[in-house]
Amino acid sequence: MKLAVISVTNQGAKLANQLADQLRLVGHQIELFAKEGRNPLGHASYDSLSTLISKSFSRYEGFIFIMATGIVVRVIAPYIQDKRIDPAVVVMDEQGQYAISLLAGHIGGANELCEMIGHRIGAIPVITTATDVGKKPAADVLAVKLNRDIQPFSALKQINGAIVHGDQVRFFIDKRIPNQEFYTQTAEKLGIRLDTIEDVTTARYDAAVLVTDETLAVNKPHLYLRSIPLAVGIGCRRDTPVADILAAVTAACQSIGSTTSHIAMIGSTVVKQDEVGLLALIEQLAVPSHFFSNEELQQCIDEYQLDVSSFVQKQIGVGNVCAAAAILMGQTNKLLLPKTKYKNVTVAIAPVKSQSLESDQAV
Repeated sequence: MKLAVISVTNQGAKLANQLADQLRLVGHQIELFAKEGRNPLGHASYDSLSTLISKSFSRYEGFIFIMATGIVVRVIAPYIQDKRIDPAVVVMDEQGQYAISLLAGHIGGANELCEMIGHRIGAIPVITTATDVGKKPAADVLAVKLNRDIQPFSALKQINGAIVHGDQVRFFIDKRIPNQEFYTQTAEKLGIRLDTIEDVTTARYDAAVLVTDETLAVNKPHLYLRSIPLAVGIGCRRDTPVADILAAVTAACQSIGSTTSHIAMIGSTVVKQDEVGLLALIEQLAVPSHFFSNEELQQCIDEYQLDVSSFVQKQIGVGNVCAAAAILMGQTNKLLLPKTKYKNVTVAIAPVKSQSLESDQAV
């Protein structure tokens, strides 16, 4: 998870440093920002918090603010859009006593981030979402963990409400979906049992969550967790065989519980627009593709502060191909799979921007 940690006091900057060290140990990418004049450890400095947030709110998957909650509410308010795309926002006091999940608790991951902060530095997590307070599994948390899309999204409130109120909510999975072990094990970690979807018409329940790409006749409140169309960014060494590229892309999809059948588009760099193996893969998968210019890739790298490779920079002129191409193809600000190295190939995967989300925001 790519996180910005922002402080306003000297003590807050010291806590930010401690927190960053701990979160990096578990794989998070951290960038530190401290108020100008209250920056004893030499973090990136800012003068205006509102200006900093206006420029960076879409660049990070999450924010940890070490300051008063009221300040944070006011500064992020103009940029909040939709729980499906808002970043996680956690607020801490400068003594590190509390970590408050303020925004995007489930889909954005703020609740989980709070719990992790508590575990790493001993802060008390403050989480107010009803399912978490009641220690009950939420449908949207399962969707995030399974990398599935919630449809219709408008049904989520009713389903989670049923869970909170103690109604019998059953979870069903289509056994034709590949990678069943990934789904069942992920669900079990959340305390969720996935029943076979063949039982949906005979089982007793008040509401249902259906993990399937089919549409079923269900006469009780329900929602679907459906496959997300994938935008795949690919970088590869010159003359890499199509078999190696396909193996890498297949492994990448499997790592997020998906398959190559859900690839909707592929992106790369103009330097690779004549790469025989890559072109063969695109033809084999029969999906749209685009080869981005260095300027387009660099703009994305700068906007989202993507990691860069000096070797790739020297070879093609930009330091990151796959992650930037995936983000540009998906028209999103999130990655389901960050840049991942395979034999002679790098792959990143982004969700394709939801058309339903665009419709909701237009209303």
